Amino acid sequence: MMNKPMKHLFIFAHPDDETVACAGTLHKLVAAREEVMVVSVTDGSGGEVNPEAQQRLAELSSVGELRRDELCEALKVVGVNNYKVLKFQDGKITNEMVWGELRSALIDLIDGYKPDAVYTFDHSGWYFHLDHVATSIATTWAVQQAAFPPQIFFLVHFRVKNTKWKYVYSKDIPATHVVDVTDLKALKLEALAKHLSQNLTEPKRQLQEEKRVLEYYQLAAFSPDGFEASEKALQGHWLFQPVDRKPGEA
Repeated sequence: MMNKPMKHLFIFAHPDDETVACAGTLHKLVAAREEVMVVSVTDGSGGEVNPEAQQRLAELSSVGELRRDELCEALKVVGVNNYKVLKFQDGKITNEMVWGELRSALIDLIDGYKPDAVYTFDHSGWYFHLDHVATSIATTWAVQQAAFPPQIFFLVHFRVKNTKWKYVYSKDIPATHVVDVTDLKALKLEALAKHLSQNLTEPKRQLQEEKRVLEYYQLAAFSPDGFEASEKALQGHWLFQPVDRKPGEA
């Protein structure tokens, strides 16, 4: 166990990204009294709304407000009460924003919160979703250029199986660490259910069928000596276990 509680900053593109990939990790960190902040770069207002959520949508002013409401409810399930939704538009993040406005906003966020660890999408954006990729790149630059950079930078990996879209992946997930959240399967399903507007049928099915539920992380370097420094900072953390097998194996 580390000597003092750590501060963790999770940066994703849309409400529900955090739940799909990290709900168990978020809950375990909060339960251990470590500080956690979740950031969604957009409010997810560009997404479609499932029929099941139409009544709730009618009660609110917009799709964006619906997605914010769902994010709040999902984070209540996992125990996170510190979260923020930035002003960027769903589906409208440009290359210019990645290198400019978005990067600057994330630098300010990091320097204001001063996290020990920052987490975001791997550079594939999980399935090459451009908002996800943009958030990954902008966060990487922000971590490098912040006045108070984190000691630890994790890329978060997640793969949807049996999707109609055929993506190109390496055989194994390039994770360096995993968090075993098998004991939190029911909690993660409950949190996913709060994102009622979204089609999460496949992630839910996948989760229900998994006997061992793991959340995957890749420790990433952001300076010439960053990887070694990050490994030292992470050494001994009670939650993140080094990968001792091929990720994806049962």
